[in-house]
Amino acid sequence: MGVAMHYVGVYAAGALKDFGLTVVSTVLSMILGVLAAVGRLYGPRLIRLLISWYVELIRGLPAILQLFILYFGLNQVGITFSPLAAALIWLVLYGVGYAVEIFRSGIMAVAQGQREAAAALGLSSGTTMRKIIFPQALVAMLPPLTSFVVLQLKNTTMLYLIGYADIMYEARLGVDATNQAGPLYVMAAIAYLIMSFIIGRIGMRMERRAAAYR
Repeated sequence: MGVAMHYVGVYAAGALKDFGLTVVSTVLSMILGVLAAVGRLYGPRLIRLLISWYVELIRGLPAILQLFILYFGLNQVGITFSPLAAALIWLVLYGVGYAVEIFRSGIMAVAQGQREAAAALGLSSGTTMRKIIFPQALVAMLPPLTSFVVLQLKNTTMLYLIGYADIMYEARLGVDATNQAGPLYVMAAIAYLIMSFIIGRIGMRMERRAAAYR
């Protein structure tokens, strides 16, 4: 474990990068996911079809293949990204494909009677969605949203393959330099478990707070 302890500082810096990237990409994915979910439910037929195809594409293609197409494939046609930019773009594109279904399912879980009551009161569709439907849907969506954030964190483990200097990147360099794969990868695993635990605890607290206001 002496070798692993030597890399504590490097791993901590990598963990901050992964955690920060997870937070930013998740927020962007959720914003776009909400808009796409509303479009898939209530938009014109063409919009609904395009969003459905996008979801199927993201869910159907292996994650690592999507990353390689974005970073290496587009480079062949003159479109280049830095490792950080490619990492963020891919995580957002990938995340939207899953966030759409989480939000769509949550919105659909709200009883139709809520919409009818809002219409009877003369509320517009936008007001109904913001003040009545979405707050109720959010309670049901919190558990899958927590799992979604953890999934985004796990996806960062592939980013070292495009040169993004995170935990896995530093672990790989450490293994090459010391030939101590066991301790270094175990330490990386512990770092990811700690971050996943933190996300899980935050999610559980949010679920309890939301349940108290139901």
